[in-house]
Amino acid sequence: MNVPQHRREVLSLYRSILRAARGWQAAEGPAHTGEERNYIRQEAKKCFSQHKSEQDAERVRALLEEGESRLEIALHYNNPFPRPMNFSQKYVMSSRNKSAQKRMHKQSKPVYLYSSEV
Repeated sequence: MNVPQHRREVLSLYRSILRAARGWQAAEGPAHTGEERNYIRQEAKKCFSQHKSEQDAERVRALLEEGESRLEIALHYNNPFPRPMNFSQKYVMSSRNKSAQKRMHKQSKPVYLYSSEV
């Protein structure tokens, strides 16, 4: 992510994630704390290095929004792992029309799951 105007925001988000990992306490007890801390660090490293050469300002803004959202959700639910994606009954019922199904899938995908499709 070499876009200069977003560099400060990117580094700030990365530091926030590492601080969250350092102070992380697992909900299931101390036995899982180390595992979850490692997951947070590895996931941050993977995502940031995967997108480090991103030049498009809009894409960088979307990735920042996704990272902030994932961090907020992890802190709120005390769960660092991605939350599952649930579809409405209408989505399941309209499975005959593939183009409509793809459109609904894209529209209903939460912001914190966009980079997982790469």
